[in-house]
Amino acid sequence: MYIDFHNHLDFYTNETIDKAINIINNEEIKTIACSMDEKSYIKNLEISNKSKYIIPIFGIHPWKVDKGIYNLEKLEKYIKTTPLIGEVGLDFHWVEDKSTYENQIRVFKYFLDCAKKYKKYINVHTKGAEKLVLDLIKKYDISNQTIIHWYSGDKDTLLKLIDLKCYFTASVDLYSNTKTIEIIKEIPVNKLLAETDGPIALEWVNGVYGMPNEIKKVYRHICKVKCVDLEEFQFSCKENLMKIINSIYK
Repeated sequence: MYIDFHNHLDFYTNETIDKAINIINNEEIKTIACSMDEKSYIKNLEISNKSKYIIPIFGIHPWKVDKGIYNLEKLEKYIKTTPLIGEVGLDFHWVEDKSTYENQIRVFKYFLDCAKKYKKYINVHTKGAEKLVLDLIKKYDISNQTIIHWYSGDKDTLLKLIDLKCYFTASVDLYSNTKTIEIIKEIPVNKLLAETDGPIALEWVNGVYGMPNEIKKVYRHICKVKCVDLEEFQFSCKENLMKIINSIYK
């Protein structure tokens, strides 16, 4: 079994989505479809009707949080039903408009509170705000429910997040990015997950449009870096999936 712990299926075009779904079905790839906002989540729910292997999850990405007042209360209905929460978090790197940062933090705190309240795992974007994310998940005491998506920050914060028993995803830049390779070396295998962040992440890394079976290459590179057997890592990911989604999809 292969599990993609972070994909954006709603990003696939009308011309490529059926091919992506066929790959998921034919190769039996469990795929967590992260959402960017309500519209994205609804689209992922529709896509999931075409495959028993797709797990749509709800979140508001920091790129979708502007400097206005976001009506958080209306999100409760989605949070109650999603098997885990994501993609949420903070981005003080790619988001250059600093006037949005305060609202990003407010929205992220809301999701942290919900994760604790409903005892759900949370998939977290941390770019440029790694230390603040660390402080907040400590404050809300949900580090053992936290999945850090594609970490690329400093080593000191990484080690503190590891000490807090967070989970981490490795993604498609593992093939060639020396910093990413060093980061993955630090993370215990039992806290390590695989993702494609598809389909456009691979395109961003090396110009190739990513299909769901790219996850197999991610697995192979993780095993190479960590010096573990492929079946051993597959088993670890399967065990972690059962924990993360509270055995809903056993």
